[in-house]
Amino acid sequence: MTGDIIRRFRLEQGLTLRQLAEQAGVTDSYLSLLETNGEEPSLSVLRKLAKVFGRPVTAFFEESFPEPSIIRASERKSGSLGDSGFSWVILTPEDLEGDARITLVETRLAPGIVLRSGGMPEQACIYLRKGAVRIQLPDTDYLMRAGDSLYLQPFVSFTAACEGSEPGSAVTALSGTALPSVTAERSSL
Repeated sequence: MTGDIIRRFRLEQGLTLRQLAEQAGVTDSYLSLLETNGEEPSLSVLRKLAKVFGRPVTAFFEESFPEPSIIRASERKSGSLGDSGFSWVILTPEDLEGDARITLVETRLAPGIVLRSGGMPEQACIYLRKGAVRIQLPDTDYLMRAGDSLYLQPFVSFTAACEGSEPGSAVTALSGTALPSVTAERSSL
């Protein structure tokens, strides 16, 4: 929260509440209220504080991220969609929320199998490692070849099918906490 960031910056510079308040032109009681997250500062106050700290105003809006930690393979949450070749694993600590969580989806798409999705719940990027796969979106389609990547906006439905006789292999990085809804079926073509 903004108050926590203000307090951290103040302590990093070795300032007391009173010293910072004097330099920023606010009262020390108001500054205390800000630091305890009892009130959100106005933009003009943030500008004054940023000047004292020698930082841009945007520094007060930085997200805090957890300390680096290793997540062992045996501790990761993962799953699969039957024998469709679609599996996923959460790469970041499970208690992270929102965009800080990263999920890796692996897809092995055999010729004759079509994957259908109502869309990824968050932004996603598909990287094709092997083969050729046609991705059909509502208004266009792309023929992806090994090494190509495709960025998808949230909730854009698509289908994916192999082109040719070689299986396709892709990885998809998802931000956020929700997993995509995917079904696999044998192609009628």
